[in-house]
Amino acid sequence: MADSSNELRWIRILLTIIAIPVVVIIFRTLKSIFIPLVFAVFLSFVFAPLNRFLRERNVHISVVLTLMLVIIILLMLASTLLLTAATNSLVTGFPRYQANLMQRVQGWMNSLSELSNRFNIAIENYPQLDITQILSPGSFSISKTISNVATTTVGVGWNIILIVIFLLFIVAQDGRLTIKLKNVLKPEDQLRTTQTLKNIQLQIQKYLLTKTIISLCTAVTGMILMLLYGVDFVLVCGILLFVMNFIPNIGSVIASAIPIVICLLQTGFDLRTISFSILIIATQMLFGNVIEPKMQGQRLNLSPIMVLVSLIFWGWVWGIVGMVLAVPMTSAINIMLIQLDEKNLISAIISA
Repeated sequence: MADSSNELRWIRILLTIIAIPVVVIIFRTLKSIFIPLVFAVFLSFVFAPLNRFLRERNVHISVVLTLMLVIIILLMLASTLLLTAATNSLVTGFPRYQANLMQRVQGWMNSLSELSNRFNIAIENYPQLDITQILSPGSFSISKTISNVATTTVGVGWNIILIVIFLLFIVAQDGRLTIKLKNVLKPEDQLRTTQTLKNIQLQIQKYLLTKTIISLCTAVTGMILMLLYGVDFVLVCGILLFVMNFIPNIGSVIASAIPIVICLLQTGFDLRTISFSILIIATQMLFGNVIEPKMQGQRLNLSPIMVLVSLIFWGWVWGIVGMVLAVPMTSAINIMLIQLDEKNLISAIISA
């Protein structure tokens, strides 16, 4: 019996090793379907309290779905208005910054050329240093960028439609899940499966709520600092600060660098730029490294190194969207592994 159980154990391990690359390839190849589906599942977790509240009061499912659809449409309209206002400010203000950037880069290149002449270094042999040609209006313009963004928006719009469709089906089938589990699982397996789903739902709800609050506070604080220092593109940077904070570790760094660069282009490298940079970096560190860990606590139960690894892995599989989903996806996988076997090796590595 011992030999037989060992053989079965090794067979499971080998099958898992074979299955993981296959699953990753499927996720990567069919990401246009899986990304909207995963977003829909996470949104169903967000709407779960409202759904449960209305179901307990015997509200018909059609009313529940209609109310959720109205909320999603209102959020989309608000997001569209914000993005439109941000785009308009970018369209009107960017050409001036493009000319300013050209002048500053040309000054830096002249200084570099003088330095190279002093030390007898022929930098003209290195074509990659011709930054002014890259930044010239003929090579780069805001109109071209907006055109590319508009093309991308069509794809995003289609993904949003898929997300809404998946979400409505998931919510409509939510009440029937318990009945289906009774038909296919034993009572103890049914209880364990239900508990696993509840744990995943609770973890992701708390993570998304905490992350949204932290991102909003970071964005508002950054916008206030920009207003106090007279830095342009407040709304654009506020949106970037909010969205990029959902990408762990590197998102806030990239988002905070953008207003610093704008301030640098406005006033140059002076005391005002230095103090603004220190304040906005300190804000990011305060919210990201002090307040957020205290609010999250041990809810996700993920080690810092695994957060970084999951960020790289899901970023490779699904791009920027994968980076946003990396932490909740890894947390959900960890919960499922713990429910299957509390002492499994993978969960021990993932957990904090």
